[in-house]
Amino acid sequence: MTKRQLMARFDAWGTDPAVTRAGVEAFVADKSNVGRRYLGRYAVWTSSGISGEPGIFVHDANAVAVYRALTLVRGLVAWMTPARLWAMLRQGDRVATVVATGGHYVSVSMMGVARRARPWPFNRVRVFSVLRPEPEVVRALNRFKPAELIGYPTVLMLLAREQLAGRLAIRPALVGYGGEWLAPGARREIVSAFGGPVRENYGASEFTRLAWGCLREGLHVSADWGILEPVDEHYQPVPPGRASYTTLLTNLANRVQPIIRYDLGDSITTIPVPCPCGSPLPLIRVEGRRDEMVYLETSRGGTVPLLPLALIKLVEETPGVQRCQVVQTGRATLSVRLEVAPSADDGRVWEAVARGLRAYLSAHRLPLANVERAPERPSSDRVSGKFRQVWAAPGATSGVRSSS
Repeated sequence: MTKRQLMARFDAWGTDPAVTRAGVEAFVADKSNVGRRYLGRYAVWTSSGISGEPGIFVHDANAVAVYRALTLVRGLVAWMTPARLWAMLRQGDRVATVVATGGHYVSVSMMGVARRARPWPFNRVRVFSVLRPEPEVVRALNRFKPAELIGYPTVLMLLAREQLAGRLAIRPALVGYGGEWLAPGARREIVSAFGGPVRENYGASEFTRLAWGCLREGLHVSADWGILEPVDEHYQPVPPGRASYTTLLTNLANRVQPIIRYDLGDSITTIPVPCPCGSPLPLIRVEGRRDEMVYLETSRGGTVPLLPLALIKLVEETPGVQRCQVVQTGRATLSVRLEVAPSADDGRVWEAVARGLRAYLSAHRLPLANVERAPERPSSDRVSGKFRQVWAAPGATSGVRSSS
């Protein structure tokens, strides 16, 4: 089953007749509900994922409890050497999460639910929005001084460069990432900047805690709660050692919205040899998102880096947007490919998208940047068949200086 198929049959999909698409959509449309439970008992998370298709996922209390237990046992305890634990406690055990905000995204929503249930332990966790200008985030992190830093790889790369330049001055005992692919060279730069280990986490709105990085830089599937099947374009099994075209997910924890052999859209490779860490759990490598950072030219000739997930979340959260892609087509120009829901007013949706992007660019010292609508609809790459959401067109950055 694909996301589009499940969304089309949303009301027939769930096991609780009280859960309806109309009710859930009304719930997520109200941003004040972020961190609250739908119908008083269900967590709701939205996502487009690597496919670009919008999705809404409902999780029962049992599933959320499983995700939290996996976070504690495999995401935290497995990494807690005595030295690392002491370093975190010495810094107040503060956790900084630099992610997209303003919507019902997994990280923010789970944190909100947990904080409402048990305020004290989660008061040491703070969310920093990737929609804020980079200098503001740097200043806020300097004040907060996190013992653990979590973010998207593109975010961590920017912060690592700020750290190496001396503008950011934090010493996290642990750095975690997810949501995007991290190149080996980028990992080394992050380790060099922060002086500690970098841990990969892999999850999705359909199952938030699918796999965890180990001390030997392996990534282990929580196979006792989630089944991942690497398959080719015809949904036939792919042997270990070969990258899959997509991956089928079965969530064994969530009963309110059963997910069985669901097309996740990610490409994974099953590693056929045991991990040196000794874990018996399956070892995988995830392709993940490969959206590009874009660099727009300022009026003074420098550049400002823009995070791909920040751009996409900004557009996707506009009511009426079905799918989108953001392409840098000039030194200071963003072109938006937009697919609008049939029930929405196309012109009004585009006006809202353009207004939101221009406000975002203005806040990032780019008040003169151009935002235009592309004549093309969002589409998959002709060669790979994958759906990229943010990139720079060939020649778009020609002549742009790398300074900011």
